[in-house]
Amino acid sequence: MQFPHVEATVEALRVAELDHDYSGFHALADRLTLPVDEWLAPGERELIRGVDFNAPPGAFLRFLRGKAKTCGVRINGRATAGSVWVRPTLSPVEKQMREEFPERYPGWVDRWTGYAESEEAPVRPWVGGRDKDLSYGATPVQFRAVERQSSGECSCGMSLREPWDGGKEHTSHHAAWALGIRAPQNLMWLRDLAVVSSQSPIAWRRLAYQVGRMPQKENHYDFNSWSHLGEPEVTPDNVRAYLLKANGYVIGYLAAHDTSEHRRWDLIDGSQYGDEDDTLRPRINLIWVADAYRRQRVGATLVQVLADDFRCQVADVSWSTPISDAGRRLARRVSPEGIWVS
Repeated sequence: MQFPHVEATVEALRVAELDHDYSGFHALADRLTLPVDEWLAPGERELIRGVDFNAPPGAFLRFLRGKAKTCGVRINGRATAGSVWVRPTLSPVEKQMREEFPERYPGWVDRWTGYAESEEAPVRPWVGGRDKDLSYGATPVQFRAVERQSSGECSCGMSLREPWDGGKEHTSHHAAWALGIRAPQNLMWLRDLAVVSSQSPIAWRRLAYQVGRMPQKENHYDFNSWSHLGEPEVTPDNVRAYLLKANGYVIGYLAAHDTSEHRRWDLIDGSQYGDEDDTLRPRINLIWVADAYRRQRVGATLVQVLADDFRCQVADVSWSTPISDAGRRLARRVSPEGIWVS
């Protein structure tokens, strides 16, 4: 409690404890309640530090801007060395929005439209800037309702419905889906492509898991293709993830392991698989490329690296089933004669 209110606070506590009388608390709360409605009322005013507020003027002005935003009001404020000048105004767009959707803004009352400044109003000192408000007297922008076909879902896998956080989560996820996952600065990339195994340091395995979230979200998979986040462990099938970096972002991801159960497939829709083959081959579990880098042979590069790493031909690489349409197109490009599936 601030020093000027200490005695009143002590007395309110004493009366409340001994007499169960809480009126002192109510009076104290009324005295300490910030007059935000008065500060945001229409008209030019100067709020003096030490009289109206005690915080630094810049911090107080930021506080007022936040309160004004909830009311749809533009603060038109300026902080000086010992005061804050404000002139709250309501834009036509905010006024129109609140009048058309009153259920979104319960209790809102327009106090700013039509307000006329009195002759006794204080004059804000001129410190430079624009000579006049170029939007004064302008005609409000008109809006129209239209119907459009939409699946309600973005290509990145997130919902297009209006979210509770104002779209921040979707914006962040969509940027990562389009441009890739930013490579952590604490990881040293000696080359553009890193091979992460289940025995790699946890920072690398966490990065593989983070990138694996992109295709999981986009394609609505139940599980992440990378799950090795515990202690380093040896996997009998040599589980690994290939991370391709460009411009500081991880733009390509291939999850793989080795297996010896395969069948040949000619990539023709509806055709049957060939006989079983027990040769040990690298198996592609999943390939993902950031949207901005698709159709630029990034996927083909990842498959080639997997084959080179295993010291086999691209045609000898095995693909996990079912194979998506994009995966089939990639398989036909890198191995037009057919592929191994498992």
